[in-house]
Amino acid sequence: MSCAAMVLLCAAVTESGIALWKGIMAGNRGHSAVKDGKAVAISSYEDLGREALGSFGESLVFVIVVLYFTGICASFADLIAGVMDNLFRDVMTMHQWMLVISPGMVALALLPNITAVARFVPVAVGCIVIFVLIMIIKSIMDGQLWEAWQDLDETKLHKLWPDSPMAMGTVVATLFGAFGVNGNVPSVLCEMEEPLDFPFAFRAAMMIVLCIYAAVMCSGYYGYGQFMQSDIILNMESFPANQAQALNTPYDQWTGPKATILGVICNSLLLVKLIVGFPLNIQVIFYSFQTWRYSKDYVPLGSWANKAMRVGTVVILVLLMLSVSEFNKLFALVCSVFGPMLQCFLPLFLSYVIRKKTGARMSGGGRRVVHAVIAVFGIFSLTIGFYMAVSDIING
Repeated sequence: MSCAAMVLLCAAVTESGIALWKGIMAGNRGHSAVKDGKAVAISSYEDLGREALGSFGESLVFVIVVLYFTGICASFADLIAGVMDNLFRDVMTMHQWMLVISPGMVALALLPNITAVARFVPVAVGCIVIFVLIMIIKSIMDGQLWEAWQDLDETKLHKLWPDSPMAMGTVVATLFGAFGVNGNVPSVLCEMEEPLDFPFAFRAAMMIVLCIYAAVMCSGYYGYGQFMQSDIILNMESFPANQAQALNTPYDQWTGPKATILGVICNSLLLVKLIVGFPLNIQVIFYSFQTWRYSKDYVPLGSWANKAMRVGTVVILVLLMLSVSEFNKLFALVCSVFGPMLQCFLPLFLSYVIRKKTGARMSGGGRRVVHAVIAVFGIFSLTIGFYMAVSDIING
């Protein structure tokens, strides 16, 4: 069921991204602003909001983008603390690790731009590729272990359907975050030499991402099924001796095969990716404050006010981390609300308004039906996804 939801969410975000492209192309026609010899009016998500709804639209997008990326950065930082806790177990508690990494977060936040960090992006990509390959191979290998269990009952180990439709709430919300790329469409599009090539390139990229996610999800669930931990690296480190132990015994009491060194390798690879990814994401918040019409004059780059804004953002992230100390729960909560808004609702609505204003070609009846279905997914995440995410946090 989760795989089906993943395919549908990928299709929904892809269609919304194409709608976004249509709105940007329509809005850019007739504008006199020039960049690299091309007429460009819309180069950011905020520009798109302003083009559609004026200053209100720009402010609306600004608020949603800042809140979304604040949650994402808090999730990143929470995951960094979790990785440190896994690498140095019993040295400190998770909350203590959160405080320890805070100075490093401040240092990364005070970087004036992402130029220095961007040099390490290929390294981060290489680390995550190796991590994914290890995870897929280890999951498949571990699947052979449970097949040898004497008390095996595969109907309890793997389930085709969730116990309740409500259980899909956090899954859908998390998938909105996993496929959350539409916020980057305007900036990427304005850098393309041939913007008309965007639909093909975008669909191809989303298809590749879908295949990678599907491989990870299917192999992981095959290997660990209903005893999969919130951090799959834990499953890769330790395996239960039988099904009764897998489903009824706490993880730290499993007595099956161990692979501690593999956990160290995977956590180290993940840490590199997170350290590189954190400043790339938090810079989106800073850029929004530095370009929004109502704040740019107060926090110019290099000023003390700008530095205070950056440090204040990190303080807010730390408070969020201390309030919700589990990455999966915090990520699901943020994505349940702002994922549908940024990835589907705003692209479809703003594109519609811009095309209507400029007299561009509108979507046909069939496509509008598809957009209505996309809206249903978004509403499901905003309601059921949000409710389940909050319930998970409250219930611990």
